Amino acid sequence: MRSYLTYFFMLVSMILYTYFFGDETSVLVIYMLILSPLLFLVVALLSRKNLEVSVDTRVDSPRIEKDDVVRVKVFLRNKSIFPIPIVFISFFIPSNMMPLSSPRLIVSLGPLKTRDVVLEYRAKYRGKARIGVYEAGIKDFLGFFRFSAIKKLDESERSRDIIVLNRIVDLQINSALVLNSVQVESSETGEISNNLNFMNCLYGEPGHEFREYQPGDSLHKIHWKLSAKSEVLMVRKDEGGSFAKKELMLDPLISTEQKPVPQKTVQREDKILEALISIINMMIKAGRDLELWLFEKGEWMKYSIKDRDEVIKIQHRLAVYRFINAADNQVSRLPLQGITAKEVRGYRIAGGDAMVFTASPDRQIMQLVEQMQDLNMAIDLVLLKNNGFNESVNSETWQPKTNTWTIGVADDISKVFI
Repeated sequence: MRSYLTYFFMLVSMILYTYFFGDETSVLVIYMLILSPLLFLVVALLSRKNLEVSVDTRVDSPRIEKDDVVRVKVFLRNKSIFPIPIVFISFFIPSNMMPLSSPRLIVSLGPLKTRDVVLEYRAKYRGKARIGVYEAGIKDFLGFFRFSAIKKLDESERSRDIIVLNRIVDLQINSALVLNSVQVESSETGEISNNLNFMNCLYGEPGHEFREYQPGDSLHKIHWKLSAKSEVLMVRKDEGGSFAKKELMLDPLISTEQKPVPQKTVQREDKILEALISIINMMIKAGRDLELWLFEKGEWMKYSIKDRDEVIKIQHRLAVYRFINAADNQVSRLPLQGITAKEVRGYRIAGGDAMVFTASPDRQIMQLVEQMQDLNMAIDLVLLKNNGFNESVNSETWQPKTNTWTIGVADDISKVFI
């Protein structure tokens, strides 16, 4: 619209100048202004006919991790002996990927010349993303006409959908996370505390027996922490699963605000999921079988995790996981039913070992954790700092009686879980 107004202003100004002060030169300029749109239209049509465009969106994998870089390459070719003055290219701009240079370009091509245009993206946050060329074509000098040069290209030929996965941080094996946190009553204070019952875990508490490694045993059954302490490779005595699985639960509420800030919400989602998948990976490396509870499609779903392949599957699932906000909070934030009893050697026993991950620590989640502890469950907590995100929550004082790890959005979790 601005191009039309500018052209109209120039034409009217020139006509008025010619009427009052004009000479033959000004009349010639008026004729040029009147004929220029037609001339530029012809040039643009010829340029479009002789411009060849191809797009390369090949990537090593359609699934990348946070901070990985992918590129899109556009190949331009001028097939004529006349130059192409203005070629515009516009790339897709996904919200969870950051272009490392301008995603909107204007280039020119000389006679019979070729040119490669490359745009790199850096993955910022998890989720689906589309990369590639949104539009490419010819523009005239006045900006009146735009002609697409990629109509013959199918969308799949000029774009690609990829999934950004949460990064798996290689955490040092931490016994406070891997082993059961068992409630123990102090003989001096009479208070209940959550301490590691390492000797029971090693020497034969029911459901927790181990033995020396023998050739043919599954490598993922090796308990590396126990092996390091005993200086002998240790595996579970009963590989049928008598060792009760550790329960991991993700609080689906990402914000207690009615209208959360989208950018901060995405950052918090990314950090709590990074902590979750990294701890899962660390526990599996240590030989611990897990059960993960996720709230999906209106109900709590349980996923069993026993090896590295299942860790990767969970990583892919978390990449598209959808949290809920305070306005949608009409469900229990923890799956109390189904996790308060465990089956060991065919019997149902009370209690259990669990870890809760929450990005919205508040009074409600505290009450749910206390209910689980009342049912003789040992709970570990991974909390995300508020840092001004939920001011009303920051005013509350919460000192949970359990093992607690607190992380910030900008924290390096490899330095937190040590």
